[in-house]
Amino acid sequence: MLEHGPLEKLTENVWTVDGALPNMALRRRMTLVRLRDGSVLVHNAVALSEGLMADIERWGEPAHLVVPNGFHRMDAHAWKSRYPKSRVWCPASARARVDEMVTTDGGYESMPAHEELSVEYLEGSRAAATEGVFTVREADGREVLIFNDALFNHPHATGFGGVMLRVMGSSGGPRVTPLFRAVGVADKARFAAHLRHLGTRPTLSHLVPGHGLPVDLDAGGVLRDVADRLSPR
Repeated sequence: MLEHGPLEKLTENVWTVDGALPNMALRRRMTLVRLRDGSVLVHNAVALSEGLMADIERWGEPAHLVVPNGFHRMDAHAWKSRYPKSRVWCPASARARVDEMVTTDGGYESMPAHEELSVEYLEGSRAAATEGVFTVREADGREVLIFNDALFNHPHATGFGGVMLRVMGSSGGPRVTPLFRAVGVADKARFAAHLRHLGTRPTLSHLVPGHGLPVDLDAGGVLRDVADRLSPR
């Protein structure tokens, strides 16, 4: 188990944890969503201390594990081992790679429907169905968007690793990183248009990136700005 932060309670039904990656300055982020049936969806699993796992179990039983791409699979097996009845989901194009670590139950399109949770593939992604974004709808009408590598909000870090993140354009505020533009985006205009459309939702309250800090102030404006910097209108 690698170093990680505390549970951060973004909303009543969305918790998140920031965690380390081996030998890297880059941080990763796990997001937990409590569904109306009392179960919990785990997005981008991070192995946690026993105390935090107990906190989660008191909150709800993990029943769905989302592996958001073929590279974010490191701790999926640990969670599946602890919760063997949980079902594992990932983008359709990532199933072969994720299955090397933990057997999947299906792509995002096979996930059971929940009124309070939905997922969509981001248009303009480089390969079919490689990058998804989840929408969580709170009872008070607010919406939370959960991203993976499509959205970074990583602060500048210290040391050589931090310098490399800065040189690569992967730190210093909300963004689609140059690396993701190169490997994950096939059509910048379509990709940006989808982000921009998501940013117009009047009830949008939070953005949760796959790496870095959640956004809870002017989430829609921040996402529209990210889109405009990727592909100006």
